[in-house]
Amino acid sequence: MAEENGRVILKSVLTRVVRAIVWGFIMGGELLIPMLLIPDVGEQFEIFFPGQIEFSYIVAIFIGFEVAIQLLRETIFQYALSMARALTSMILLVLATNGGVIAITMVASPNVPLPSGVTINLTVDFSTILGIFLILSLLSIIKNLLQAIDFLSRKAEEPKVLPELP
Repeated sequence: MAEENGRVILKSVLTRVVRAIVWGFIMGGELLIPMLLIPDVGEQFEIFFPGQIEFSYIVAIFIGFEVAIQLLRETIFQYALSMARALTSMILLVLATNGGVIAITMVASPNVPLPSGVTINLTVDFSTILGIFLILSLLSIIKNLLQAIDFLSRKAEEPKVLPELP
């Protein structure tokens, strides 16, 4: 009997771990492979982010969230982590875009083919698009909150069966 329960628990744990590994790889694990193997790839992505945020750290954060969500699936923590992931994505999006305004300055150098003494300033304001993304993230947080409430109400309605004492 105990051996059978052990097999069921082991099967459940292995299923969760394999699911977490697969979803973590789908969520962004494939991005880390070229960034670790080819050093210039990471530098190309980091051009678009401010100096204090590295792209590989952002990918690792979201992979960690996805792995934790899949490991804690069918519990209340799944919904809490999903809300935390949406909130984190909102914060990182605002930080990475500098509040919806991206300014790029190109100065003549050996890497940039411009005539000497020429400077190009490019400023893009997409704060309305950023606002739409933030509203969609808020909707995701609300959706996860409602799913958590539904999960808890279903758990409260399940009958409790106490184990028999020998």
